Amino acid sequence: KFGYVHDETFLIKNPPTFEIKDEKDRGVLCKKGDPNYQMLTKKVFVDLPNHEAAEKRAEHGLAKKGRAKIFCLVYTIEKNHHTIPAIKETWGKKCDGFMVASTKTDRELGTVNIPHEGPEEYNNIWQKVRSMWSYVYDNYYEKYDWFHIGGDDLYLIVENLRLYLESEEIQLASNGGEYLPNGSEETQTPLFLGRRFAEGGNLDRIFISGGSGYTMNKATLKTLVVDGLPKCRPHFHTFSEDVMVANCLRQRNILPYDTKDEAGGERYMPFAPGHHLNYHPPANPKDDWYSNYSINCKWGIDHCAAKSVAFHYIKGDLMRRMYAIL
Repeated sequence: KFGYVHDETFLIKNPPTFEIKDEKDRGVLCKKGDPNYQMLTKKVFVDLPNHEAAEKRAEHGLAKKGRAKIFCLVYTIEKNHHTIPAIKETWGKKCDGFMVASTKTDRELGTVNIPHEGPEEYNNIWQKVRSMWSYVYDNYYEKYDWFHIGGDDLYLIVENLRLYLESEEIQLASNGGEYLPNGSEETQTPLFLGRRFAEGGNLDRIFISGGSGYTMNKATLKTLVVDGLPKCRPHFHTFSEDVMVANCLRQRNILPYDTKDEAGGERYMPFAPGHHLNYHPPANPKDDWYSNYSINCKWGIDHCAAKSVAFHYIKGDLMRRMYAIL
């Protein structure tokens, strides 16, 4: 059904309620002391004061422009549709637009069957993502300022992401790095945000990890879809869509942006919070792929930015648990 256009605002119109089902559920969600709990209570937090202040400024017309509009794109397959309700009742409903690309369209769930070249398999995600971005560009490009993609085990802290995208740092970068935008601009500097990895430790081949996802502004999305995808190995089959997207954008002089905070903490996390708390590299960083691919990282509790925006491998009860803790 190639003519179907998903209503990406369905979650905002009817946001599901987050509910603690019973005392057993409460015990699971409110468990204390483990590494995930420690990272989410000792370091990472949702910046609600600044979020609420920005909401009020926008509501009363006190801001120069409205809040950044974010489109969130998740990919999955039909057998994993059971993971989507937890996303919808936690972070998904905070996105301005939300869609799940899948192998079956389910309007109530918010999934859309996105046809693509080749089989539906892990080793062909590049083709799936090519079709997903083309669908998003065709139907939603004009409505949103930023576009974030990730898998069905992504947890996005939308309040922190939106504040980061609205920050002077990002606004300045999107306007060429010299002056803050004033609304009269006719062009935009492409920005490609996320957790930077050096492929095989090679700093000349930096890409953004697909685990916690990547965030693109309108200029980057347009460059990728209109100029890049038709030319960037359009019939290649591979699981490494994140490397492919970065290579395609690099050929067009769009490089991954360093998204560390002022303290050197990473904002986009390729693993769960507890993993980052406990991980320390081996004596020779090249002996482990993660430390080898990482770029000038701090480790332990200082690895994560206090206002982190995304985590990966958030499965099962951890999705709802993170929401309850944060």
